[in-house]
This record gives sequence, C-alpha cells and structure tokens, in this order.
Amino acid sequence: MDFVVVNQRQKTRIPTQNIIMLEGCSNYTIFHLQNGMKKVYAHTISYFEEQLIHEHFIRIHRGFLVNSSCIVGYDKTENKLQMQNNLEASISRRKKKQLISLFF
Repeated sequence: MDFVVVNQRQKTRIPTQNIIMLEGCSNYTIFHLQNGMKKVYAHTISYFEEQLIHEHFIRIHRGFLVNSSCIVGYDKTENKLQMQNNLEASISRRKKKQLISLFF
C-alpha cells in the first residue's frame, strides 16, 4: 500500500512517503508531513497503525508511530528519536531495547 486512507467517505488518501510520523492525541491523530504541514484526523493512532504495519512504520510509544526512513538520530539522555524537520518522538521503556537493537 502506497497510501493511507484517512477518510473513507471522502476517499482522502495520504502517500506514505510523505509521512514523517503520527502523533496520537486522545481520539485524534496528528500527521506530521514532509512539507512541514500537520493534519489532524478523528481516528485513533491504532486505526492508522493497522494500515501502516507492513510499511516502514514502527510504534515506538503509545503516542507515536514513526516512519523508519525518516529517523535522523537518537538522543540517549532524553530517550527520544530525532526525526526529519526537527521533530522529536519519545521512546517508551518497553520499546527502547528493541528499537536500539534494530537501528543503532
């Protein structure tokens, strides 16, 4: 799948290569895109995780789903991933060991 369906009725789609990360905020999800824009959709992050599980996306925290090709670095002291466009995403304690072994 080369895109994420964000609205079934309007058939709104976002190409996966344009997504840096998804940030969960209660029952909404904020899409952080390559062009610097943010888009908010009324679905949980789990809804989008099901669509993106076979793409290059990794759930690193209950509030963050990141595109692995957009990872720039890792801040060990803050326990955060540095993403493109100067974005940061927190890593949960349970996912930290798995993530570090995959990338660093």
